[in-house]
Amino acid sequence: MLHARLREIRKAKGLTLQEVAERVKPHGTTAQTIGRLETGVRTLTLDWVRRIAEAMEVDPAELLSLPQGGDIVIDGAVSASGRVVDREEGVLSVRLMARNPIAVRIAETMGQYRAGDVVVCEPLAPEHLHRAGGCDCLVVDRSGERHFGKVIPGRDRQRIILAPLAPAGALRSDLEITAAAPAVVLLRALAP
Repeated sequence: MLHARLREIRKAKGLTLQEVAERVKPHGTTAQTIGRLETGVRTLTLDWVRRIAEAMEVDPAELLSLPQGGDIVIDGAVSASGRVVDREEGVLSVRLMARNPIAVRIAETMGQYRAGDVVVCEPLAPEHLHRAGGCDCLVVDRSGERHFGKVIPGRDRQRIILAPLAPAGALRSDLEITAAAPAVVLLRALAP
C-alpha cells in the first residue's frame, strides 16, 4: 500500500519520524502525524505527498510509483447518502502502490471529502475483511449494492455497521458484505 512506501523510503534515508516531521514545510508537523500517514490511519492527500517528498528530498513520484501501477477505473460517484452510483465514470492514469485499486469520485462534500475528490481504495482479500474496521471503505453488500462510509466491525467477519460520512447519510447496521476496499489515497485538485 502507499503508506508502506513512505516508511520504506524514510528508513532507507535513515530518517526518524521526528526528523521528517521537523523538515515538513512550512511549519513542520508532529512525528505522530507522519506515523499516522505512514500507517494509513490518516488519509494521505497529494499535498501531504508533496510535503513529505520535499522533507525527505525525493521526487513525489517516487512515493507514488510502482512497477505494476497503471490505469485505475473510476468505479462510480459517491452520493451524500454514501451510495455509489454511475459505474464506469472514467479512467484515472496514475501509478500507485496498491493492488487492484478501485477509485470513486465524491459527488457531494461529506466529512473530510470534498465534491470532486477521487478516493482510491485497495480491495482486501475475503479472509481479511475484518481489517476494514475503523477505515473509510468502499464495500459491496450481499445484493451487490456498493456503499462508501466508515466501517465499524459487526458481530462477525462478514457483517459490519457502516457509518455515513455526511449528515444526510443513513447508518447501515448489520450489513452483510462480500467485499471491502479501504481508502488508501485521496486525490484532490489544487485550488486555482
